[in-house]
Amino acid sequence: MKKPLAVVFIVIGLLLLGGLILWRFGSNGATQAQAVAQTPTGGAPSAAAGGSPGPQVKKPPLVKVAPARKQTISRTVEVTGDVVATNKVTIAATVDGPIGFCPWREGDTVKRGEKLVEIERPLYREDVRAAEAALAVAEAKLADLKAGARPEEIAQVVETVKDFEECTAFSESDMKRIDQMVKSGSMPGESLEKARVAYVKCKTLLVVAQEKLQMLKAGPTATAVAVQEALVKEAAARLEKAKAVQEECLLRAPFDAVVTQVHVRPGDLATAKAPLVDLMEKGALVVRFGIPEVESAAVREGGPAKLSFDALPGQTFDAKIVRVYPELDPKTRTRLIEASVPADLDVAPGMFARVFLSVSTVADAVVVPDSAVLTGIQGGRIAFVFNDGKAALRQVRTGVEADGQLQIVEGIEPGEQVIVAGHETLKDGASVRLFGGAKRDTPTREKR
Repeated sequence: MKKPLAVVFIVIGLLLLGGLILWRFGSNGATQAQAVAQTPTGGAPSAAAGGSPGPQVKKPPLVKVAPARKQTISRTVEVTGDVVATNKVTIAATVDGPIGFCPWREGDTVKRGEKLVEIERPLYREDVRAAEAALAVAEAKLADLKAGARPEEIAQVVETVKDFEECTAFSESDMKRIDQMVKSGSMPGESLEKARVAYVKCKTLLVVAQEKLQMLKAGPTATAVAVQEALVKEAAARLEKAKAVQEECLLRAPFDAVVTQVHVRPGDLATAKAPLVDLMEKGALVVRFGIPEVESAAVREGGPAKLSFDALPGQTFDAKIVRVYPELDPKTRTRLIEASVPADLDVAPGMFARVFLSVSTVADAVVVPDSAVLTGIQGGRIAFVFNDGKAALRQVRTGVEADGQLQIVEGIEPGEQVIVAGHETLKDGASVRLFGGAKRDTPTREKR
């Protein structure tokens, strides 16, 4: 049993010894191959392998350039707003009563003056009829008064005057006869008194009839006509009042409009000040938005604007500023602005809108890509100009920035090539190479 165990240990020892020899041989071979590979021609070793060091040349950094161009640049501000109706009203009741007419539904259109709602109040209708009758009576009396007496009436009074004239003449003659007889003692004195009373009565009636005849021939007095005219006006005023009360039961559209909400239906009981129908004027739509305080001074009424709507993706519409509110919101520090909505545009109040405003525009400006301008160590703005393989540092003053372009107010001239990439670590006068060997546009000498 001991002999097989010894054989096993011998085998294990031989395997370990063989593995160690193979490991040493492989390590030395790899080292020699690496040393050969590091030589320039695969022969003599380099400095890292114990040979002599060779010269190394550092190439200039690669940069990209773009020309400074002269063009118009505008800074655009994008804000959001809502479509709103500028003219919308709520028609409310002023009297109580059941609704007798209201056929409308949301979305219906109505014309100005068209009947919207009618409240049933029969009592008001009867008041109007009574006032109309009273006015008719007063007007008839006035017309009759102005027309004067008819010929038949005058003829009748003339006959009456004649009758009383005859009566007066007869009674006067009879009174004289009786007076003679009383003086002669043939009749008592009381008979004379009776005759005298009959004469006075006839005389009085004659005077009254003559005055009436004179009045009929002269016509009505100005006072009588004025009084009757006043009565006519009073009756007309009562009629207008009755109609006004009845008119409160009939509500009409104040302008061409769209019905946005109906609060009642026929049969409902209307109460004073209760809303009945909401209306919105057709076409009276604007986009209302707020603009920050720092930009508000640049917006003027009548200025241009661009609109886009989420409900109409991919489309932009021309608009005009129609209203600039006089005050800023003290909480948000924004100023409300309204822009017109094209008349043929199918949008509705409450829709979301985007507004693009040009708050500043400069014509014939020197413009470069905004990536060309960096912030210097001391905080100023700098840029590098490519000139004959060199990067020239320029101190610049910038203006309007829009759509990846930047206005250069001072420091760069039109046509100069500005470095837009690879200039983050450049120094003034450093040698540079154009990326991809690209040719620069119309090279210019750096102006000293």
